[in-house]
Amino acid sequence: MKHVSKTSNSSDARYVGLASSAQQESGILRLVTMSWPSAAISSIAIVCTLLASCSRTQAQREPEPTADVRVDLNALGLPKDFFSGREGLARTIIGYRFVVWLDRDDVVVGFNTSPSSRVAPDRIVEGSARLLIFSVGGILKAKRDVPYLADGNGELVAEGEAIPGPGGTLLFRIDSVNLDKEGRKESPSGVLLFDVKLHDIARFDRFLEQTTFVNHALVFQEGFTLGRSRNYDLLDGSPPAQIRQWKRDWPIDARDRKFGEHGLAYITCQQELRPNEYVSTGIVYAGARQRCTMNAEGEDGTTWQVRLRDGDTAQILGILADGSVAGEVSVKESKAGQLVIWKKDQTTELLPWIPKDYCGTVQSATADMSRYAVFATCDDRSDDGRWMVFDRKSQRPLVNRQFPKNGRAALSPDGSKYASFESGELRIYSLPKPD
Repeated sequence: MKHVSKTSNSSDARYVGLASSAQQESGILRLVTMSWPSAAISSIAIVCTLLASCSRTQAQREPEPTADVRVDLNALGLPKDFFSGREGLARTIIGYRFVVWLDRDDVVVGFNTSPSSRVAPDRIVEGSARLLIFSVGGILKAKRDVPYLADGNGELVAEGEAIPGPGGTLLFRIDSVNLDKEGRKESPSGVLLFDVKLHDIARFDRFLEQTTFVNHALVFQEGFTLGRSRNYDLLDGSPPAQIRQWKRDWPIDARDRKFGEHGLAYITCQQELRPNEYVSTGIVYAGARQRCTMNAEGEDGTTWQVRLRDGDTAQILGILADGSVAGEVSVKESKAGQLVIWKKDQTTELLPWIPKDYCGTVQSATADMSRYAVFATCDDRSDDGRWMVFDRKSQRPLVNRQFPKNGRAALSPDGSKYASFESGELRIYSLPKPD
């Protein structure tokens, strides 16, 4: 739940984004533009999408839902102008803005108290993030300030990230920044883990590849290589201990890859370079028709596959405890795509999802995907989107509310509540009990 990411307005554009991500991760894939007719068709589609998005009318403010708990964070050090800026603007200073559930009873809010820009051109910003842990009733339980390197020395940076870690910990990611204007030296990236009292659990000065979907176990790649053969370490628990090491020789056309506690899954895509001729290649050809497959492998080495419809692509959300795989399929007839669960030797389950004219991805979920939440929008010019919470058994969302882009929200691990960090407050809302 990586990670500054944007979902494109078309399935082709989204696919290019996934390919680009894979290219950066592996150094294998690269994007090649096809001949003029294909490029022209893609350009026309993109222009039409842009024109369609320009016909937006200004949305009226909706009544806000009633929260069970509201905590004013300004009295606890939240800068007065923290929510005055517009989301999505380019930044050269790393800031933090998050709300994370550690368990069903404890939620943490984080924000930078340091400036979001330099007060003088030659004065480096020294980063400081304030972490506050509250009970589900809004009682402050722990507080801590975390110093970090914030200033990119003119280089564009992503927003700082904090997510659930293994064993009920908070995972606080430290991103690399330029240490000089010339970019000759960079600081190392790393991961900090804190317990429910914000005490240190562990620090890893390694680049975090990903976390698993169920236990939030840590996945690190050993070293850096441009080849297809990789070694991965899987660490779980608090403090984290290595529970498995994966050695993988990825197929040349491997794209999205996800690890679970007891297996892995990845997407492979062949491309139609000539009529009815599909090939596997490490080069991504813009405009080429895709023929993709979801591949899953258990820890005992057994494998199974699900082939996607020709032309569709997908990204993997995670591997569930029963070995099934949750994913989002990009389809040309819908901006939203389709949320699915692939199962071995069973029919793919289609899950309730956002309207087809919206864009979004699952941001938080219960470990069994019985409930999940998404922030949905396709309008880059609006300051708001839709915060939606779904129950897997119902087509109608439990929550469908207007929500600011500069806010953050998260579903509790048991799916009974959600918390939001918006308008200078921590807010906690109850959800209907499952049937």
